Amino acid sequence: MSRVCHQVKWLKLLGLMALAALWAGGFLSPAYGADEFAGEKIPLNQPNVAENLDQELLLLSEAKARVFLTLRRSLRHLPLIDAALAQNKVPIDFRYLPMTLTSLAPAYQAGGRAGLWRLTVNEAKTMGLTVSSEVDERLDPVASTNQAANKLKNLIAAHKSPVMALAAFIDERSLLAAQAAAGGAKNFFSLYITESLEKPVYQVLAGKYLFGDPAAYGYPNVKPWPPLAKNRQKLTAPTSLKELAAKSKVDYKTFRDLNPHFLTDIAPAGFFVNLP
Repeated sequence: MSRVCHQVKWLKLLGLMALAALWAGGFLSPAYGADEFAGEKIPLNQPNVAENLDQELLLLSEAKARVFLTLRRSLRHLPLIDAALAQNKVPIDFRYLPMTLTSLAPAYQAGGRAGLWRLTVNEAKTMGLTVSSEVDERLDPVASTNQAANKLKNLIAAHKSPVMALAAFIDERSLLAAQAAAGGAKNFFSLYITESLEKPVYQVLAGKYLFGDPAAYGYPNVKPWPPLAKNRQKLTAPTSLKELAAKSKVDYKTFRDLNPHFLTDIAPAGFFVNLP
């Protein structure tokens, strides 16, 4: 066996030993108050809660590319997200929802959900966002974030619980069904919930641990990419994205990446365009 193979095996062993040490020392031990979410205590004394959270934290901490990409994108989107949350008086911990579930990718699309906030078409339209053959504002980080923050404010007021509001934002229909089955219980951690809702809620809770202190989980000094969008302009007439890119002195691909919400080359009037 080559020396390189021995080194690889040794590195793998060291990795397993490190994980074992974290487990023995309490992998969930918070250094900055991660045993609560937006002020609501997470009942880690309940074995199922601790195990679910531990599982999602282990999976997230090992998803190296996903974690690095999220941290790289932080300067591009977190200032916008944090400002919108603050304006709506929504706790800062809700920043971990797009950080964990979409890795801060505005063009995210999966399972009929899209954008930083994983909105369905119906959810987006209910929130006042446009989804058509020409424009999908779920993919506009500014428009979607402003509406998401407003919705979170209303959900927190309605449920009187940040964790319940988080679950309602992710899938309100499943949450209401679980509440009805439990006789109207209002404590998320006492509900019997489908995995399609339970898993992303625990992923966000785990995200607070890791993204709140990435160095503690093996991601020290990750340098973020610089912001891309600096200005926004409302279009008063249909405009070619090629022309806008040329005027902005950037290549067409870069301009389209800044504006994934425009689905054709012509941006309709009345919508905002993100400028470099």
